[in-house]
Amino acid sequence: MAFTVVDYIMTRLREQHVDTLFGVPAATCADLFDKAAAHHVDPVVTASDLEAGYAADGYARTKGLGAVAVAYGVGTLSMINAIAGAQVERSPVIVFNGGPTAENLTNLKNFDVLFSHSNGRPDTDLNAYKLVTESAVRVGAVADAPAAVDRAITTALKRKRPVYVEISKSVWNQGCPMPTGRLSPTNPPAGTEKELATRIVGLIRAANKPLILVGTEVQRYGLADKVADLIAKLGVRWSSTLLAKSTLAEKGKGWVGVYHPPHSTPVAKEAVEHADLLVMLGCVFPNGYARLVTGNNGRIVSAYDGKVKVKGGTKQNAEIGALVAELVAAAATAPPGSAPAGVNPAPPPPATGALTYRQVFQRISAALDDSWIVVPDTFLGDFAAADLPVKGRDGFICGAVWASIGHSVAAAVGVSFGSGRRPLVICGDGGFQMTAQALSTMARYGRDPVVVLVDNGIYAFEQFLIDPAYFSNAGAQPKPYVVLNHWDFTKFANSLGVRSATSVDTARAFDEALAAAKASNAPALIVAKVNPHDLPIELP
Repeated sequence: MAFTVVDYIMTRLREQHVDTLFGVPAATCADLFDKAAAHHVDPVVTASDLEAGYAADGYARTKGLGAVAVAYGVGTLSMINAIAGAQVERSPVIVFNGGPTAENLTNLKNFDVLFSHSNGRPDTDLNAYKLVTESAVRVGAVADAPAAVDRAITTALKRKRPVYVEISKSVWNQGCPMPTGRLSPTNPPAGTEKELATRIVGLIRAANKPLILVGTEVQRYGLADKVADLIAKLGVRWSSTLLAKSTLAEKGKGWVGVYHPPHSTPVAKEAVEHADLLVMLGCVFPNGYARLVTGNNGRIVSAYDGKVKVKGGTKQNAEIGALVAELVAAAATAPPGSAPAGVNPAPPPPATGALTYRQVFQRISAALDDSWIVVPDTFLGDFAAADLPVKGRDGFICGAVWASIGHSVAAAVGVSFGSGRRPLVICGDGGFQMTAQALSTMARYGRDPVVVLVDNGIYAFEQFLIDPAYFSNAGAQPKPYVVLNHWDFTKFANSLGVRSATSVDTARAFDEALAAAKASNAPALIVAKVNPHDLPIELP
């Protein structure tokens, strides 16, 4: 049997340890799903195109590279939100799309005959994905396919961002040469790293209250060991952004907690905002960090996206891996400083009383061990999730920058395939309704995420942003447009094949439900009912 373009793609994916293909098959991309198993790649058919994108994103964040394929137009445009989030948050997902044939494009141009799922423009998907990926390319001839696939995979891995490859559906099964050699998806040093590292370490040694802020590029580029070594050799305090939570084990000397403004813990807030030198390694900042970043140029050193900026100076090219290696070497030339003891979270109290936001997070804190990977959604519990005592490294993923509600439930599908830990999702009821059908995928493929759904009947985060006074007045009514339609969540989960679904309204019942879910290897839903006026203690 001839070696084809599909075989080429699958061979290259397996070289990068990709063993799962997410998507919703269609005539334009079915060939990928037909041949996946022959290459030891498991095809996972999700319950929606958006879920497929989120699942590939969750897989990429835990495995290092993800792959997804859905229908042209109707599928890809539905999925684009998930890929935009992957772009912002440095998640390398490859989108494979079956595009129009040369005949399709000729008929559109000359006779206005629309090809399947076309809106009358020849390059809709290609142009749309150019806006949300690091590279987007169309392949119309088999001779161009190998190089295009190689460039896309290499770009995704070097830049830690999604890429888009549109291949004419007539090309998938055409004969193609086998890959020659391995890809080399590493970024070369810029040559500036040693000089910059010497200068930065000198600034750290001269500062009275220096602090290193760990960002998500440290995790994406596999630099956790080196950065932990750097912190130890310098003897400095350190924090992380929420997007980078659990990149390093959150314990030991110098740890001050996650910094996630505007509602960080007092210790983290004081340490970060009053550091006289703040070294930011691989950080991606949402708007909540704007005050810190824009108002303190004279005390900030930032290294991200292939650039370094020292105290308001001009940006210089520098590869972050080479820079960190040189920082470690420079730090080793002198004894470490004396970092204070790291913060240790207080043990949660016993489970008593009615369920509140505070109780939900206390009970989760009590149950956390190194078997869990926490996957919180964008919801009122964002800031409480920042302070969860996650055990070890790589035990937490979130959408802290793109902040698309519903990400967590669908991303947990991919996490369940990509991580050796069990996903523990924490989401609001509004976010859950966005991607709730992902429970069906979990049940179908025997995955084991546990979804904790905080049920208060409203888009509470929106209510908080619009009118926070609602939460301090028990008689106040929410804005009518934030009120959710009531779902019977447990029956809904049962209908999708999730047999373990329970609703609880006390702390003790929550403990029992979580313990029962952990004892099973099946997916589970726990509906945690809280008063709609209740707020996490992290919010004023």
